[in-house]
Amino acid sequence: SAQHRNRRRRRKSNPTMMRAFCTMAVMVAAQAAAFSFAKAPATSCLFSRLQSSSSSVSSVAVGGQGSHIAIYPMRTTSIRRNSSPEKTTSLALSPASAAAFFVRGGAIAADAAVLKNFYGDALGFFGGIRIPATFLAGSSLAAIFTLKNEAVSNLSSSGDNKSSALERRMMKFYHLVSFLAFILSLNTIMTATSAHTSILHGRFDQMAETAYMLMKREFEYEFVSVRWSFFMSIFCFLGMITSRVLIEFGLLEQSVSGSGKEKSSGRRDVAMLVVFSVGALASNLMSYINSTLYCWRNLTQMTVYLAQLLLKRAFVEQRPLQVVSMICTLASIVFVGKLVVNDLKGDDDEKKQ
Repeated sequence: SAQHRNRRRRRKSNPTMMRAFCTMAVMVAAQAAAFSFAKAPATSCLFSRLQSSSSSVSSVAVGGQGSHIAIYPMRTTSIRRNSSPEKTTSLALSPASAAAFFVRGGAIAADAAVLKNFYGDALGFFGGIRIPATFLAGSSLAAIFTLKNEAVSNLSSSGDNKSSALERRMMKFYHLVSFLAFILSLNTIMTATSAHTSILHGRFDQMAETAYMLMKREFEYEFVSVRWSFFMSIFCFLGMITSRVLIEFGLLEQSVSGSGKEKSSGRRDVAMLVVFSVGALASNLMSYINSTLYCWRNLTQMTVYLAQLLLKRAFVEQRPLQVVSMICTLASIVFVGKLVVNDLKGDDDEKKQ
């Protein structure tokens, strides 16, 4: 009838409806192809090609249950209409979404990738890590200025210092790790605060499968730097506490008399108890941290990756202040090594005398 012909003309002239029909045809074809090569090795290659060629993501609702499937623009697969380049529509499914269509019966897979907004989680991470970092900064700052007289006498060249070589080394180690804990915790606080402001600015893609993937993708340097600085400040804090206990309770003193030897043996046992207890805690924390890094096997690889990020910011992105920071860091490492060498030479001179 004339009414039916007019309805068909309206359908053909409506580009949105034609695009919807084309999309449904692609979905049906993907489902039908699953029965023929679902177990073939080419399926994984297809997924990898789809993943490597994807650039931006949009979402479409499926099943009316609030779930979303990611649709990626792609250059290789296109649906042309009237052979006009400006009316070309390119569609490709993400690997997780394609796996959802390949389920037998056309159902959506239970582990299909669902994109969510993790804006609040990113704010919570950078805001929450500043609280323990502030505690570490305050404690380590106060520890730097304790035992000042003993530290000055250890650094002086006069011969009135009655401390043993082990006590003097432990004193230097105590002030060194206290200073490092303060520096690293302060870096954690400042970087997290700046990243928190960047998140409030909002110029980033807030959609991701997990909050971890969002942080690694959008705030890679801030995420890696804050985590690494906080972890290292924790271990420096443990070293500071251990050395302070050994110094304050006189567990490193040595005696040569008869009764003094017995007391020295008892102090040595207490010292071993403290060292092994803190060593057990540090080893347990290190093991757990290595299991939660996900992107790296251990903290050493994370350290190397952070160094690569710093070099990239300094020389590839050409940030002058970052170059200055790298030079100062290398110079501080050189002078720490120089202090260690001088301390060892001083002990050798004392033994000769």
